[in-house]
Amino acid sequence: MIDAVSNSQNMSFGRPQNQLSSEQSDTIKATLEQFDSQNLSEEDAKSIVETFKEAGIKPGKALAEQMSELGFDAKAVGELAGVEPPPKPPKGGESSSINLQQVVDFLSNTLEELDTSNLDEEQKQVLFGELKSEFGLKEDSNFVKISV
Repeated sequence: MIDAVSNSQNMSFGRPQNQLSSEQSDTIKATLEQFDSQNLSEEDAKSIVETFKEAGIKPGKALAEQMSELGFDAKAVGELAGVEPPPKPPKGGESSSINLQQVVDFLSNTLEELDTSNLDEEQKQVLFGELKSEFGLKEDSNFVKISV
């Protein structure tokens, strides 16, 4: 049985969690200025989501905060666009197992944006932190626990 828990071994990705580059912040502002937050259509929401995706802006606390500052509710925009929210970890602890295909998909999508031939230790740490956050794992937990 393989249980997802986490590993203190370093394997992180590319950018700090919940941080936006100034270019991404500018993209968010320029994109949202084109829309009225009080009269947003499904098509508008899909356009916003697609623009953010193309700019490499991932859903998260930083995006939600910036959107809120600009008068938009990130969750409402995502729902209007038909974006599925990430599954929340079970209350009272971490999940006992994670679908490995979801992990592979997450890693594939994230690594697609990076020059993986030159990942330094800090980038690996950040990537691993993103992976843990994405799947609701505690910072000090193991990622994979194999038992027979």
